[in-house]
Order: sequence, then structure tokens, then C-alpha cells
Amino acid sequence: MSSTTQQGRRERRLHETRQRLLAAALDLFATQGYTATTFDHIAARADVGRQTAFNHFRRKEDFVVAWVRQRHQHLNRHDAAHPSRRASAVELLTSQLRTLAEFNEHDYALAKDLYDNGVLHSAFAAGAPTPDAFLAAVTRGRQSGEIRQDIDADLVADMVFDTYTTTLARWLKADGAFPLGETLATKLGILVTGIAAPPADAATSN
Repeated sequence: MSSTTQQGRRERRLHETRQRLLAAALDLFATQGYTATTFDHIAARADVGRQTAFNHFRRKEDFVVAWVRQRHQHLNRHDAAHPSRRASAVELLTSQLRTLAEFNEHDYALAKDLYDNGVLHSAFAAGAPTPDAFLAAVTRGRQSGEIRQDIDADLVADMVFDTYTTTLARWLKADGAFPLGETLATKLGILVTGIAAPPADAATSN
């Protein structure tokens, strides 16, 4: 067996173990709460040793960062698997925001517990960058003329992501009292059109 093959198998085993640990942690966070869950609980659920768990995730918060990144990766893969050449950049961003909303609705108990314990915000701040899918949509919009080319694409993508994270926090704080997907789509529309009234409207009002 070649060293390349051995290395490939080792990497697959490491990846499988990491995914098993992440799945175990997320399940425990959702069912018994983030605070009540320990590394021993996670290792036992994943059927690995405690040190193995620490080898993959140094802090309990790292599970949450990995969960957020995993969602963003799903978003990137979804766009790659379902390309739409006719969709506008705004339509793509709207679809992406609705997809993220569906993720949170599906995993509401987990997201709510992580928010209530203050670790969800920390995960966004500590290691969950703006999804590549947002930047790809914005870049596409700049190339097609839908989005101003004098504005940096990374800045626009960051603004969309900031809108998502703050709206998600308010939705979780309100116990899901308003439709997350619709609210995100509405806010994106305002971001796209701006809040200033057209000059003609301003003149009429005066």
C-alpha cells in the first residue's frame, strides 16, 4: 500500500471521527442544552476517547463554530449543485438568505439554546466568515451591471451577512415570533434600493 493511499485513509478516518463528534455534540446541545453538555458526554456519544475529542475540538465553542461553517458550506454546495444562469444577483441572495432561514427553523431548539447561552454570537465573531456564496452572488451582480462596480464586493457581501446575523439574533430573542425568511428578504430589498427617497418624491413632499 502506497504512502499516499495510507495518508488518504487516515485523513478520511480523521474526517469521519470529527463529523461524528460534531454530530454528537449538536445532538446533545439540542436535547440537554449547551451548558449541561461536557466533553465526556460528547466523547461517550461519539464512542471515542475524551482525548480524541480534544484533539479535534480544543474548546466546546469550537463545535458551534464548526456548525456555523458547516451551514455555510452547505449553502455554497447548494448553489454549485443548482446553478441558475437566469437568476439575478438579488434573486440569488434572496434564495441564499431563505435557505439559511430554513436551516435555523429546522434546528430551532439548537439555535435558540446556543443564542440564549451567548455562544452563537461568539461563533459568528470568532471564526465564521461571510459565506462564499454571498460573495459569488455579489460578484456576479457587479459583472452583470446589477450592482454598482464602485463598491467593493466583499463589503456588500459583508453587509448582507451582517443583516442575516442581526436578524437571526432578533428572531431567536423573540422566540421566532416573526417569519425569518420573509424578514430577511424584505431587509435585502431595502438594502438594494436604499432608504433615501427619490429626488422627485422629496420635491413633491415639499
